[in-house]
Amino acid sequence: MPLLQPVAEQIDKYHMITPGETVVVGVSGGPDSMALLHILCRLRDTLKIKLVVAHLNHCFRGAEADADARFVEDTARRLQLPAFVEARDVPAYIEGRGISPQVAAREVRYNFLDEVAVKTGASRVVLGHHADDQAETILLHILRGTGAGGLKGMLPVRDDFYIRPLLAVRRRDIEEYCRRHNLPTRMDSSNMQAKYMRNRVRLELLPLLESKYNPNLVEALNRLGEICRDEDDYMEQQATEIFCRTRLLSGGNTLRLDMEGLTAVPRALLRRVIRRAWAEMCGDQAEISYRHIEQVLAIINGGGGFRQVNLPRGIACKKYYGVLEFTLDREYKEIPFYQYFLKVPGITFIPEVGISIGAEILTAGEAGDPSGYGPWQVLLDYDLLTVPLVVRRRLSGDRFCPLGLEGTVKLKKFFIDQKIPRHARDCIPLVVSGNDIVWVVGIRPGEKWKVTDHTVNYLRLYKVDYD
Repeated sequence: MPLLQPVAEQIDKYHMITPGETVVVGVSGGPDSMALLHILCRLRDTLKIKLVVAHLNHCFRGAEADADARFVEDTARRLQLPAFVEARDVPAYIEGRGISPQVAAREVRYNFLDEVAVKTGASRVVLGHHADDQAETILLHILRGTGAGGLKGMLPVRDDFYIRPLLAVRRRDIEEYCRRHNLPTRMDSSNMQAKYMRNRVRLELLPLLESKYNPNLVEALNRLGEICRDEDDYMEQQATEIFCRTRLLSGGNTLRLDMEGLTAVPRALLRRVIRRAWAEMCGDQAEISYRHIEQVLAIINGGGGFRQVNLPRGIACKKYYGVLEFTLDREYKEIPFYQYFLKVPGITFIPEVGISIGAEILTAGEAGDPSGYGPWQVLLDYDLLTVPLVVRRRLSGDRFCPLGLEGTVKLKKFFIDQKIPRHARDCIPLVVSGNDIVWVVGIRPGEKWKVTDHTVNYLRLYKVDYD
């Protein structure tokens, strides 16, 4: 089927692109990304956009991956498009963090795409996921025991930054498009390895279900995803209203909800309220499982006086005197060393301390007066920073040049002067540019990056609140 029109309609339907924007296209060299790049090149005059090609060699497949990188470089050169082609040692990243290859590859890839967007001033990253990918994702979530949130699959637009114009297009139509337009493509041999769960779903389970049960299974699963996205959005709105209505005055590392306002709430919504409370404490909904939520439901609906259940990440959920309380005891919790690339623009979650830091690049008109910013947000001169930025725990010997002072001081002395208790110091993230501390989060930015009348591009950093 011709793809130009349906892709243009998908872009328009979800307001994916605004005229005048620079757009980063993730190009692996496979049929999906090559068709996507070709279509966007045909549409760029109509959409009034600039295209940038980005390709990451994950260092998994040796000479084959090197050849993929050269292929993408040659393609970008032929199309006269700027290209960022880099290699990142994902195997070393895996070893350092103890995570699966697929999770590691995804984290490194998204960090790379974010960096390219920052370097080029791009406001969107375009991904080549299609309808078959969506069907695989939803099936994987079903196999893992997902709720309605997992059934919605991948979003056409995520974080108002990542867009998927091919999400309604079948793989076979993409491959036919490549043949019709004589587009050369590369094949990733790892996609044929059955040791990965997603590959087994693609190569074994989906074909079996299509041949034996439903020949239109991909379309059916995509319809399910779209229905669940709409219903999930509605349920989240309802849960948010309940959460805000029942929330009591809280402080420190404690969040309290009014039990009387929760007892009449249907379980389907109550689960979401609990997840919302968890996200408020931790920054996201990771690690809160069905079993944990059922334990919280049990103490809400159970009789008796004081009851408590211990949850991951050092959070205790307690019921007493008509209050449901979530408490995070960070006072004596040992914080391991951590270090993450800061997504600019985007949101970076720091699981070790349960904080998310947001970043956005602004113009002078958008930035406003930094003197009006509270302690949990700062405004910096973006052009003075060395990227990528990193967020990490403090290290012995760290020095800092606080805003308003000349020269550096030991970070330890700075904490003492600010009367930060010793046990709390490891809980404070540091945003770092090169070897310099840019922001002691929640306390003070650095002097070297303060905004002036000469600032052109502003970087706003802020702690994300989930209200």
